[in-house]
Amino acid sequence: MSETINKIRKQLNDFWSELDKTKKIKLTVSAFLIIISVSLITYYLTRTEYEVLYKNLSLKDAGLITDKLNEMGIKWKNADEGTTILVPKGYKNKVKIQLATEGLPKDGYSFLDALNDNSWTMTDYEKRQRLEYALENELASTITEIDGIEGAKVYLDIPDENSFVLKQSEEATASVFIKLSRGHHLSKDKVLAIRNLVAGAVKEIKLENVSIIDDTGNLLTADENIEKYNYNEQLDIQWNIQRRIDNSIKRFLETMFGYGNVDVRSSVKMNFDSEVTKVVQFQPPVDGSDEGLIRSMEQLEENMINGPDGGVPGVDSNSDNIVNYVQSDKNNSKFYRASKTINYELNEINKQIEKAPGSIESITVAILINEDAIADGELSAEEKKEIVKLIYAATGLDTKQVQVNTAKFNKSLPNSIDYVTNNADSKNNNLILILSIAFVALAGIFGTIYYYRRKNEKYDINDVLEQKSTQFEQIQDIDLISNEKSEIKSQIEKFIDKKPEAVAQLLRTWLNED
Repeated sequence: MSETINKIRKQLNDFWSELDKTKKIKLTVSAFLIIISVSLITYYLTRTEYEVLYKNLSLKDAGLITDKLNEMGIKWKNADEGTTILVPKGYKNKVKIQLATEGLPKDGYSFLDALNDNSWTMTDYEKRQRLEYALENELASTITEIDGIEGAKVYLDIPDENSFVLKQSEEATASVFIKLSRGHHLSKDKVLAIRNLVAGAVKEIKLENVSIIDDTGNLLTADENIEKYNYNEQLDIQWNIQRRIDNSIKRFLETMFGYGNVDVRSSVKMNFDSEVTKVVQFQPPVDGSDEGLIRSMEQLEENMINGPDGGVPGVDSNSDNIVNYVQSDKNNSKFYRASKTINYELNEINKQIEKAPGSIESITVAILINEDAIADGELSAEEKKEIVKLIYAATGLDTKQVQVNTAKFNKSLPNSIDYVTNNADSKNNNLILILSIAFVALAGIFGTIYYYRRKNEKYDINDVLEQKSTQFEQIQDIDLISNEKSEIKSQIEKFIDKKPEAVAQLLRTWLNED
């Protein structure tokens, strides 16, 4: 096999070396044009024709449909900035049926469709039903745009307006079914937002008449689910804080020990209890004074002096026959009393302090460092203390809550990833080499075929003139000075044996000139 290949290679080299520059250029250009023509013909005959599957899609529906087409193994193309999807010709009906079973596309009947379908033969009831159906689809499409919601359906129950006075009026209701994305849950605020959206879009529906249920069968609008919402939100907050602490400390330590040589795990204890404290304070309005402003003042004084006893009232006491008693000669008594009441005006300060839930009570951090990144393979006690101090200074954590250890890291996973990547690169290089060899071989085959076809055709006039001048130069090299005919004859025979094609072409030219 190798001998045959070498023989063919030698023949091709000999053939190529015998060609002049002009023929080489023409042969190369011709081979290149043939390859391009064959490639274009092959592409045209084997190309896939596409037809429109859906158009005027939302970007979210377009993404869901293309993901499903990839799962089905069907090629697709998009147009109109991603709102139009095309599939290979002949697959349209099959794909539409399959996607319909999956509930795609999710954007259904719209207000525009309802208006376009309106006709003069349509009854008022039919018009209301179409508009109600369009409103349901519009609300479902809007709810689906909320982050974490994969799909939604809305069902409205709006009673007909009637003129019967005695008939008891019914309240309109709405039910919303939502399918959550994997790993997502709805917060209390989002549930309230959906209820307000539906109640605001339909004036007949009250907020309390909107029910929301998820794909697991939970009634999200029930009062008992409020604690569940709060718990999920608390877990999210706690997880986000732990992740931020881990990333911050890891990036900080990797500057010292190198990328991938540090691992950090933290545990955060949080208090989500809400606390409200009411405080009433009184203080003087003037700074530096212990007394307030006088609002009112009441002052009372009493003064009394007692004199000697007098006679009995009447004329009898003035008669001469009065018995004289011995009377004491005491001093007159006196009484004095004073009181003063002052009311001061003070500043009254009422404070209501509400402690926000979610305060951090304690944080514990465990740090693991790769032994290979350490000079001695182990950290000393002083080095560990220095790292703990750095972590405390960077994050404000208590030094007792930081633990630093060293261990040997297993990096087999990154190595295996590099191995797979290198193998993929080598496979790509081999594929490029094979394609290059195939291209050269194909060019050689087409070049050989083209040469043998051109060999039987007439030479171009320029080639003939060029060859003629060359042949004359070669003939002039023959020694014609000798007078011996045998010597001339022998030289001509040698030239004919050596250049038979040149001699034949020369004779053909002479015959054409005659």
